[in-house]
Amino acid sequence: MARAPKSMPRQVGAVSADDFRVAMRQVASPVAIITTAHGGQRAGLTATAICSATTDPPTILVCVNQSARTEAVIAASGRMVVNFLTEDQHEIARLFSTSKIDTEKRFSAGEWIEVATGAPVLKGSLASFDCVVESVTLCGTHSVYLGRVEALESNDGSPLLYRDGYFRRLGTHF
Repeated sequence: MARAPKSMPRQVGAVSADDFRVAMRQVASPVAIITTAHGGQRAGLTATAICSATTDPPTILVCVNQSARTEAVIAASGRMVVNFLTEDQHEIARLFSTSKIDTEKRFSAGEWIEVATGAPVLKGSLASFDCVVESVTLCGTHSVYLGRVEALESNDGSPLLYRDGYFRRLGTHF
């Protein structure tokens, strides 16, 4: 169980990384597999720090830890696919969430197709966005990518969410 975060600090810079992490774990986020390919090498990881940046032109913001092998492949290729997962794809999310599992074993789960750039797209995902990297900004431990969407596919389904350290499904609507 998460511990309660501290109350609002009175001075700037008083927020610890732990307090920030605890507070952010309370916010439900969609789960996506970020994939790419370069030089015949596929790479991918599970991510939750993703959002639309603008609709004109269609652009997605993705945050990737700089220590992840996939980050280097995105940087080299200048391409990425954001595959938002359905609740039925939680096992695929688990496979891509650890570096302990071999890349090809990760891609053995689910059905993957390659777009013209060679980047893998997960069939049956809630939505997949094939992007060209427009810009990247370093922010602490992460690279913040803006990807211009060049192609997309969307399907019906219930989104996979991540909150408080667990994958979750969407509940009742109001």
